[in-house]
Amino acid sequence: MSIAPITMTLNSMISTWNRTFGHDEDNMTKRIGILYFSPTNTTKKICRAVASGMGANDLQTLDMTFPDTRAEIIANPNTVTANIDHLIVGAPVHSGKLPLQAMECLSAIGGNGKECSAIVVYGNRDYGIALYRMVEILSKNGFGVTAVGAFIGQHTYSDIVPVAMGRPDESDIEKARKLGASSLIATEYLSLEDIPIQIDKISRSDKYSAIKPAYIAKLCVQCGTCAKNCPIALLSPDTGMYLDQAGKNQCIGCMACVNNCLKKARVVKANLIVKVVMNNLLRQASRERKEPLTIVG
Repeated sequence: MSIAPITMTLNSMISTWNRTFGHDEDNMTKRIGILYFSPTNTTKKICRAVASGMGANDLQTLDMTFPDTRAEIIANPNTVTANIDHLIVGAPVHSGKLPLQAMECLSAIGGNGKECSAIVVYGNRDYGIALYRMVEILSKNGFGVTAVGAFIGQHTYSDIVPVAMGRPDESDIEKARKLGASSLIATEYLSLEDIPIQIDKISRSDKYSAIKPAYIAKLCVQCGTCAKNCPIALLSPDTGMYLDQAGKNQCIGCMACVNNCLKKARVVKANLIVKVVMNNLLRQASRERKEPLTIVG
């Protein structure tokens, strides 16, 4: 992928030399944008580190975590790439897949020949088909994918089974910076054949399994913080409860409300059966440290 063919013409050899050793002025002045779905800010942190590695100064940021922004992007998709040369796209892995909300938003955006990096963040178990699916969408929509990464963040359900605690750590952030720097000297675009997948029963299924956070009414002060941070807009700012039963069913279990509730009125709880299942599912992930996967064209 990163080795130029021996039959390369003289002109293309010079072009590759310029890109690799920084003599291409276009690489020195690239306008960088980041687009992320990040309910707990973990994916955002990785995307910003990648941008830092690219030397981004005037960074254009689009947060597709919340419904209003996603609706605006879908209604005006060309604005995403209008003033940038390279887009860093990031999303977490849910049940081995990309969140439906992120896929809907990404599917609306035309690349118009712009370069991009694809980033997924998972909880140290596996990234399933999420990275493959992101590259598939971006490539189909006219982006040239120069770099991809599957990074590790603290597992969403670490209150039940501690997994990847404190990640991404400084080692992860440094690898993200290095990926950003490497993407600037990529010599070709990646294809789907370059992207690995980790298929199991969960990622193969169309279903998304999610643990719903518990609500403790006596601790709630009706501050509205949970509603403000819900990426699906399912919570009432007046009561802290789900707007309706349908809302509860739509909860993606991202735990943004739990992470942002200072009064601990929303918490991660699991009955004995769920605890047994989660312990079996995350046993290996809780015992070993996986390192980020990075691929550059």
